[in-house]
Amino acid sequence: MADPERRTPIAANSVAENSAAENAAAENAAAENAAPENAAADDLAAGDSSARPNATLDTHADRERPAPEVPESHAEATQGGGIPEVALGEPTLHLEAADDGTSRPFADLPASDFWDTLYGRRSIRKFRAEPVPRALIEQVMHAGIWAPSSCNYQMWDLVAVDDPEVNRRLGALSTQMANAPVNIVVAYGRDFSEEAFANIQSASALIQNMSLAAHALGLGTFWITQTGGAERVREAVGLPLDRLVVAVLAVGWPKVVPKRGPKRRPLAQVTHWNHYAGRPIPSSTRPADWAPDLLAIYQRARVLNGLRHNKPRAWEVLALDEALARLVPEGRERASDDAQPRRWLDVLPCTGVVTARLGVQRPGFRFDVVERTAEVAQFVAQRVSPPAAMYAWPNPTAALSEPPAAHYDVVSCWHRLEGLTADARQRLLEDMARWVKPGGRVLLAFVSKHSYHDWTERLRARRGGPRGVEYVLAPDPNVGPFETLEPREVEQLAAGSGLVVRERFGLQPAPTPAEVDFRARNFGSRTRRLAHAAATTLRFVMKAPGLASRRARLCYLSLERPAR
Repeated sequence: MADPERRTPIAANSVAENSAAENAAAENAAAENAAPENAAADDLAAGDSSARPNATLDTHADRERPAPEVPESHAEATQGGGIPEVALGEPTLHLEAADDGTSRPFADLPASDFWDTLYGRRSIRKFRAEPVPRALIEQVMHAGIWAPSSCNYQMWDLVAVDDPEVNRRLGALSTQMANAPVNIVVAYGRDFSEEAFANIQSASALIQNMSLAAHALGLGTFWITQTGGAERVREAVGLPLDRLVVAVLAVGWPKVVPKRGPKRRPLAQVTHWNHYAGRPIPSSTRPADWAPDLLAIYQRARVLNGLRHNKPRAWEVLALDEALARLVPEGRERASDDAQPRRWLDVLPCTGVVTARLGVQRPGFRFDVVERTAEVAQFVAQRVSPPAAMYAWPNPTAALSEPPAAHYDVVSCWHRLEGLTADARQRLLEDMARWVKPGGRVLLAFVSKHSYHDWTERLRARRGGPRGVEYVLAPDPNVGPFETLEPREVEQLAAGSGLVVRERFGLQPAPTPAEVDFRARNFGSRTRRLAHAAATTLRFVMKAPGLASRRARLCYLSLERPAR
């Protein structure tokens, strides 16, 4: 497979060398005044390719054109809906590539195998700072417009943004647009091809073409849908009101290129012949709508395909560390080689973000994990040192057995009860009570139904926030259905499993400033200010005596299995 890092200097050097040649040719032409002004255009119109190689590699840096009359401010240049009275930008393709595909903006295209390009493309999240020559961006966009479109209307418009100030405004709308030197805003005719979302389909085909072309040129791309508001993006780049912004494609030189792509769901699970014969993964956030095996499939796919990149978030690390200080004060130092290590079983850790933190904060324990599938268990087991032993729940197999009974000093379950049905919660607590030693501790963390959590969920849905199970405002990483729990019901389930409550407390009755910053990062500035003001007010109200403990979002229970 072709190496993107090897293609990058080829494309960049070609542009630089041809740009230098073009500069020299331009200087000679100006000095000698030997060619008529429209000679190049005549040659191209006649199909003469001899004038094309240097000209097509123009990076726009050396061309002279009348400067547009730019008003004193962008606001003065726009009227209702952000439509500019005068053009603030500039045309993109300075030389017309043939509209039948027989010529291309970039003459010296590097050789690229189709299958290598298809399977080698990656989503790039970190870009180098150096600019991308416009000749390459034009080639990327030219590849894009050769995508199919509904009825071949081709009602797309592309605004390539390489102006740092305009990109700064886009980055203020969404941090995802603040990473690359170029953002290509993709729009389509708002009232064209609306049936069956054909306008979105057409624009998406164009974006895929551009992504593949960029990869073939050694560039990286990131397909951005969380833009902070399509209308705000439209106004920022001066698109008229009848253009619908579909997405933004970030383009630049990759800073980090993943060596391997995320695993795909097996072809047999997602393909059918003549009639659907599978069971769909629910999009519902209600645990009752999920069969246990579908939840296992979903979590396996999420962990192996992307959530392995998840990083712990500051407010959740803060809460976990504070809870550990109260619930498990011992084990901060690594046990000596000749000492028998205390055992800790982490239940359904999924991505292992919390497990990894436990291993760092409590090295005096030896950690094991129990998960739904062997692949997820193996992934989490490698996140602690030494690697954890692996077990299965709720369906152990010969290859992956259930945890041993009465074996653990501590058994913990952090924010996974919320993703289970009531029956499954009862079964899990009974099993946890069986796995812990007599006199050992079972630790539970869950989100309370009496907190602000459900209120923010309703507010998000009412304001048109993203829907679907992946967007639930649960403690990260949320990997499936999620519903808040009634603390008394959890304690009743624990009592029914033979466990005794030794300690209970709550944390974060109001969102921290760091969480508000993160949750509102793609909102407009006004909405972000309102979100911070609401959180500040809630933090003040929660200072009332006893209110914080009753309304805390994060609830913690320390349970004990009584010694017989």
